[in-house]
Amino acid sequence: MKKRTTIRIISFLAAATVALGAASVIFYRRAVTAEREERHRGEYAFSELCAAADGLSAALEKSQYAVSPAITASLCAEVYSRAQTASAALSSLSVPLMELENTASFFARTGDYALWLLRESSGGDDVSEEARENLRALGDTAALLSGNLAQLRSDVAGGLVSTRAAAAMDDALPSLGDSFLGMEQEFPEMPTLVYDGPFSTSVAEREPHMIKDAREVTQDAAALVAAGFLGMRSNLVSAAGESEGKIPVYRFTGGDYTVSVSRKGGYVVRALSQRAPVRSAITVDAALEKAAEFLAAHGCRGMKESYHILKDHVLTVTYCAEQNGVMCYPDMVKLAVAMDTGEILRFDAEAYLTSHAERDLPEPAVSEEDARAMAGEGLTVQSEKLAVIPTSGAEEIYCRELICETEDGRHYLLYVNAMTGAQEKILILLEDESGTLAL
Repeated sequence: MKKRTTIRIISFLAAATVALGAASVIFYRRAVTAEREERHRGEYAFSELCAAADGLSAALEKSQYAVSPAITASLCAEVYSRAQTASAALSSLSVPLMELENTASFFARTGDYALWLLRESSGGDDVSEEARENLRALGDTAALLSGNLAQLRSDVAGGLVSTRAAAAMDDALPSLGDSFLGMEQEFPEMPTLVYDGPFSTSVAEREPHMIKDAREVTQDAAALVAAGFLGMRSNLVSAAGESEGKIPVYRFTGGDYTVSVSRKGGYVVRALSQRAPVRSAITVDAALEKAAEFLAAHGCRGMKESYHILKDHVLTVTYCAEQNGVMCYPDMVKLAVAMDTGEILRFDAEAYLTSHAERDLPEPAVSEEDARAMAGEGLTVQSEKLAVIPTSGAEEIYCRELICETEDGRHYLLYVNAMTGAQEKILILLEDESGTLAL
């Protein structure tokens, strides 16, 4: 080998070694910086969590002695705000939320309950003694949680607990995640909350209307229902286990579909195809006709289309039951139609099976004219109809639904209580070429 070639090789290897070393230093510094930033974010989130928990505990303690509806409403607003802040801080920690289930649930339930009390007291009415007992129980839990977090904060500051989410191999200190796990295991039992909200005990214990008095069906009988729903021979449908939940079901597979059939009553709760269309070959009107035909063929009569939305070559249509001209929004069925073939890709009747029943709908005490007068300035009422709407809990409200338009052409839904005349809900209608969505 020539001397010049040897020198070049040595020079190249030396340069490569220097470059590799420089890259290693850069990557190491980036890793250290990233770890430091993550640690700072975790420390900030933990600090925010502790402050929010302290504020929540204090607000709940003060609420126990409030006798003025205005003060009660103000404190409930503070409880809600503190609970929201605590929830956000908790989700920012580098600890999996599944390991913080009790703590996360406490913040969510407390905030929602306070928001409900805020609405209740906004009319000038004082809260009930039952609500005060709930506030005391929530306050006791908040005080215990605040104390535990204060101790954990002291341990972190004293170097007794690592701020890492999980202990590293070379870390002799317990991690933040380990400490939270201990708090979770000692978390006190939550008070029973009965109110109009999603965390109410009445919601968890509510039995679906359509199946509460129905008989249990065998898996073989449910398989026949699934096969009939899919239009297949029963030997092409296979059992895929059972699932619990609000409506316990048998699960079956057939072709691209998974079908869930209720164990009580043998109703199809939902069906889902794995196929994803890649093109559109039919019109929206044709897809809506396919959806209506499918509902009629499967015994879902007395249904009226509410809204539809087109996305990724799939038209999702929402139908609701209609009783004597009154739209019953809780009785909802959702369908998804493939825009290439018109095939029904998804069917979901859980809400319908949960809520559908013949309702006692009295003559409205509030006239259409009085309801129209509830439309705010700048809104022009375009149409009105009677409707039953769900609350965030397990309740329903009988309303007059007003479709209103602003001067710039935007549309709103205004719901006025048909018996009291109170405004119950306002929704914004987002309308474009893909369909309509209510927010």
